[in-house]
Amino acid sequence: MATTWTIAIDWDRDGEFSGDDIVTERAVWVNWFLGFREPYKDIAQNSVLGLVLDNRDRRFSPENEDAANPLAGKIQPLRPVRVTSNDGTTTRTHWSGWVESVHPAANKYGERKATIRVAGAMQFLKATETKIELQENQRSDQIIDALIQEVIFPPALSDSWVLGDPDYSKLGKSTKLANLEAFRDIAAAERGARLAY
Repeated sequence: MATTWTIAIDWDRDGEFSGDDIVTERAVWVNWFLGFREPYKDIAQNSVLGLVLDNRDRRFSPENEDAANPLAGKIQPLRPVRVTSNDGTTTRTHWSGWVESVHPAANKYGERKATIRVAGAMQFLKATETKIELQENQRSDQIIDALIQEVIFPPALSDSWVLGDPDYSKLGKSTKLANLEAFRDIAAAERGARLAY
């Protein structure tokens, strides 16, 4: 059986990756790497995904607030992105991260495309300042776990509450309280669970 690839952007942040979230058929160009671009590197870079989508109907233009556009008001940063494949028996997650920016081409008469830049979790890891005390007589994995506990991933990965954001602060309507442990479960993340890590 042939392998089926799926590229999905969770525009609603509901963890579903279905319906209008699937952009595979609109993909013109896709390229990603997972941190090591060249051999013999000591430190991995941030995982990056480049995605160019067919935008003839202006679906991926943030300014397109037309009621006929199913993504009106949803083209924003920090939307989870996932690239998966299925060989008929197993679904594998090959890449996951968050939308950094969306750039529709300003081309009135030619091909209309939208470039979407997506980055992995390192953008949040780098921005975090830690306040943990000096770690002595600890294994590396214990120290790394303590550091990761200091990182705040985007709370609206799915349906969490964000103080001061009207789209994500209507408790019981547009959001519910999140279980922060679910966002920090590395084992679950590696299995491609809700935390796109």
